[in-house]
Amino acid sequence: MADLHTQYLRIKPEIDSAIQEVLDSTAFIQGPQVNQFANSLAAYLDSNFVIACANGTDALQIAMMALGCKPGDEVIIPVHTYVATAEVIVLLGLKPVFTEVDAKNFNLDASKLEEKISDRTFAIVPVHLYGQCADMEPILALAKKYNVHVIEDVAQALGAVYTFSNGEKKRAGTMSTIGCTSFFPSKSLGCFGDGGQSSHRIQH
Repeated sequence: MADLHTQYLRIKPEIDSAIQEVLDSTAFIQGPQVNQFANSLAAYLDSNFVIACANGTDALQIAMMALGCKPGDEVIIPVHTYVATAEVIVLLGLKPVFTEVDAKNFNLDASKLEEKISDRTFAIVPVHLYGQCADMEPILALAKKYNVHVIEDVAQALGAVYTFSNGEKKRAGTMSTIGCTSFFPSKSLGCFGDGGQSSHRIQH
């Protein structure tokens, strides 16, 4: 999927130096480098908060738990996604509700969304894929209409920008209640091993 070795060799001195710095400090969990990265990412996303965690699956789980999900709640997700999106829903005792994707971009089809919403719907998880955002404007409008959360899965589209009908632009992960991403090596922005984050932007 990605030639990680060649990517590493291109910036080997910088990576080796950064790894040695971590080893020298022995701050292996939530050390200064992680905090610096979280702060830099928050600034890049224009997000008020970024919380670093072990991986993207944990990011989704933390988001759903933080929003107060209860066993039996339903979470709408696209049929075309990585297994972790559904896995975390089942892990929490929730029910995944699959909806169709747009044949042009493989993102959640907003026109098929309303028929999937029920009185048990807790959240909608649009998964931004292939560097493209799902059509967030109608998704957010439906979420507001039915008072449900939107949790963006940004693992395959970190840095993507969505343009609303009024011309306003926002980055993937900052349009909803919480945005989550993964830094698995094959993702848009990969790390050595595994990593993830949840972000939240206070709406003004």
